Amino acid sequence: MRHQMSRWTKITLWMTAVFLFLATPSMASPFARQFISTLEEYHAGRYDQAIEQWEAIARSGITNGQLFYNLGNAYLKAGRLGPAILWYERALQLLPNDPDLQFNLDYARSLTKDTPEENTSPLVRIFFFWKYQLSPRTIKIAAITGNVLFWLLVIGWRLTRRRGLFRAAIVVAAPALVLILTAGYNYFETGRIKQAIVLPEQVSVRSGLQETDTELFVLHAGAKVRVVKHLKSHYQIRYSTEKIGWVGQAAIGLIGIVESPADQ
Repeated sequence: MRHQMSRWTKITLWMTAVFLFLATPSMASPFARQFISTLEEYHAGRYDQAIEQWEAIARSGITNGQLFYNLGNAYLKAGRLGPAILWYERALQLLPNDPDLQFNLDYARSLTKDTPEENTSPLVRIFFFWKYQLSPRTIKIAAITGNVLFWLLVIGWRLTRRRGLFRAAIVVAAPALVLILTAGYNYFETGRIKQAIVLPEQVSVRSGLQETDTELFVLHAGAKVRVVKHLKSHYQIRYSTEKIGWVGQAAIGLIGIVESPADQ
């Protein structure tokens, strides 16, 4: 398995430590030393200790894909599937094209017990293939590039009056607009549509906030859900079209949010 420590993984870990030195100068030095010292815990198989120390770094405000990826590895080695997938998903937002991360995430997903329904129509995936085959970051970069190229062509046409530049601008305009709209939707989706991972080995999803309320269905560690509503210390979650209900706040981890110690 790729989550086992390899020579290149060790090199990556040390590069991450260097990043911590450079990323936030006011705090980097102590956190980088903590990150490096935690490597020894990881190598020695003391995964719980490594998790505790790396999570302290993450919750201090350090946002780094390799750090999150290493946390996912440590949780997976510790046999805690839910948190492992959560940290892999968080890492994926920062490292969307990392093949090792995608391999480990796919492997962890293969260990889950729940099979979600496909919420997106196959026709939608065909007609809007770029949204599902390209990462949000790639779409954003392509949208910016297309927009800049369009305006350069327009400016060139205005200055030279060459019809070829005008035709090229028209050709570029359509895909550039599509990518801009897709990037805008991805931004909206990230900010407004919250996704989360089930953390315990098993959790009952109920019709209300009380333990005595009807159990609607059961989810297991690693299941990916969408958060519909937050009320008191509970979340209303949607697993599929027919499966929606309430769970305690501690039962899920939000992918897009790394809580600080004060939030726990």
